[in-house]
Amino acid sequence: MKIPRLMPVGFGAGALGMSLAFGAVPLLFLFYLTEFAQVPPAVAGVLLAIPKLADMVLDPWIGRRSDAVARRLGSRGALLALGTAVLPLTLVLLFLPMQALPLPARIGLLGVLLVVQSLLLTVCTVAHTAIAGDIADGIEGRSALMAARAIGQTLAGLTVSVAAPQLVAAFGANQSGYLGMAAVLALVSLAALALCWLSVRRVRISAGVETGKPDHLLRALGGTLRNKAFYCIACILVLMGLSSTALLSALPYVNKHLLHVGPDNLSLLLTPLFLTVLLGVSSAPWIARRAPAPAILCGALLLALTGIAWLGLGPRSNASIASGCALFGLASGVLTVMISTLAIESATQFCAQGESLGLYLGILFSAEKLGQSLGGLVLGLGLDWVGPLQGEASALSLSRLEALWIGTPAITLVAALVLLLPLTSRLRVQPA
Repeated sequence: MKIPRLMPVGFGAGALGMSLAFGAVPLLFLFYLTEFAQVPPAVAGVLLAIPKLADMVLDPWIGRRSDAVARRLGSRGALLALGTAVLPLTLVLLFLPMQALPLPARIGLLGVLLVVQSLLLTVCTVAHTAIAGDIADGIEGRSALMAARAIGQTLAGLTVSVAAPQLVAAFGANQSGYLGMAAVLALVSLAALALCWLSVRRVRISAGVETGKPDHLLRALGGTLRNKAFYCIACILVLMGLSSTALLSALPYVNKHLLHVGPDNLSLLLTPLFLTVLLGVSSAPWIARRAPAPAILCGALLLALTGIAWLGLGPRSNASIASGCALFGLASGVLTVMISTLAIESATQFCAQGESLGLYLGILFSAEKLGQSLGGLVLGLGLDWVGPLQGEASALSLSRLEALWIGTPAITLVAALVLLLPLTSRLRVQPA
């Protein structure tokens, strides 16, 4: 089936809107919690991890149930409409002033909001990704839609990295600055999600529908374990999420305590990263036609490690940090497209036997969020080890901050390479 010319634009707008509604959380929320919401660092790390742990338990069920709801309605558009209406609102609620509340109540309310946002993001992401199978019935069309999805996510990351620090500074570089930033991003997110819904609302469900009487969820999950390649990809996704979240979440601390500059300087550090992510996303389909998937994955992981090594060995300057982040971003862009494409293809092959595509996507997004949560948890606990950073931080604390910032992604990327090397035979995909 030929994809309408403007369909990838609307489809990519959905990824843009969802990522705008969520992107400020992994980038700025840990810093916001410790510096403004007055939550202890270790508690803040755990707080960010709780929603992802809930996702681990609930995402497969949500993915499967979203298929059932879409089947009854005949389309996945209603699920996207739900996200359009509510997801941007959750971003604003997270940045509302709560310092007047007792610490336990503050932590509880923020935890509930984070869980709601994360689970709603799963509903929208599963529906959005699965609808690619309804729009296109071949790998060429699906890869085009996955590239549009990745471009939308990357543009959102670029927008958040450039605009969020500037908006915070423009609204006052304090509590009101973060709330103003959230409100602006939420409005843009709402517009992008509405454009996506208008583009895909008439697409009828056709792919990934379970045949016959559905198995019990645990039995269905057990059946997916036969798909070893899919779980290999999911594990690499966890490790990539951990490394990128730890790196990005640490940058506000590096910016303030190692570079000694204001929040608007973050734009200078993050813009090259997201520009090279966009370059990696755009070039990945071209690379995939010329090299086998295992070689691309290994090469991209090695390039990401090179970027981390650059950050560790280079001087503490904007130019050096931006260059290292740019190398990491280029590798991440290629990995984003390759991992999502290989995962969708592996899942679709098994779904042809009557399994639920939503179940696989729920597992995949659970893995993605697990990586993000582990990144926040490791960084939160690591900041307790770093020690006090307020006022004049000690030389030991600054040294530990550097070790945490560089060491966490480096160790994680090495682990991803170790996982990939003995399993390359399961991931061999012939170039198109």
